[in-house]
Amino acid sequence: MSSGYRRKPVIGITADMDDETFRLRQEYVSAVVSAGGLPLIAVPAGEDAGRIAGMIDGLLVSGGDDLLPEYLSEGISVPLDRFRFVKRERTEFELRLLEEILNLQKPVLAVCYGMQLLNVALGGTIFQDIELQLDGALDHRGGRHAVRITGSFGPVLRLMEPEFMVNSFHHQAVRDLGQGLKPFAVSEDGIIEGIYGDGHPFLAGVQWHPERTLNPESGGVESTLSRAIFEGFIEKARK
Repeated sequence: MSSGYRRKPVIGITADMDDETFRLRQEYVSAVVSAGGLPLIAVPAGEDAGRIAGMIDGLLVSGGDDLLPEYLSEGISVPLDRFRFVKRERTEFELRLLEEILNLQKPVLAVCYGMQLLNVALGGTIFQDIELQLDGALDHRGGRHAVRITGSFGPVLRLMEPEFMVNSFHHQAVRDLGQGLKPFAVSEDGIIEGIYGDGHPFLAGVQWHPERTLNPESGGVESTLSRAIFEGFIEKARK
């Protein structure tokens, strides 16, 4: 083995699912590979969350639809027709896997639905529908908007820009932060768009989809922010 060899860390990526198939957008795999990781798609497999946690060096919780009502400690506060629910099997598996990974102090990057799941897993709450619950909110369901860097999350500290444009495909968002979580990116209407775990080697959630913006042609400084987060995640997983 040459002295210049750098081991590729194995990154478990959770997949969405329906009654018959597992689904994962290719950008997640491409982003992990581009940042120097080796992707492994993690799906519900009986009681094997602990074994999977032991096999991987980092966990990427992918995006999806909405958490089922039983995972929301505050109960349902908006009409049910505003929801599209994630399968229970997926959420239960991800919660078990998150618990194992956090106990092992391994890196976690959670995207969109994944960020909301991470926050709820640590005792936080969410806006169940931004449009109905926050006066003056931006349209977060589609398009792009600005985020302001506000916290001291390591991978973004070296970036010179205080503000970035990000994509936006959600109607829910973090409301009250979970235990040990702090914000590092906030949108113009006050929605928390990025969170990190204080005192953890790498524990982060982002509300946008960084995996879709890593190509330099996709959005200038947006790709700079997304790449910094992915590369920081992979680097911590390698260690």
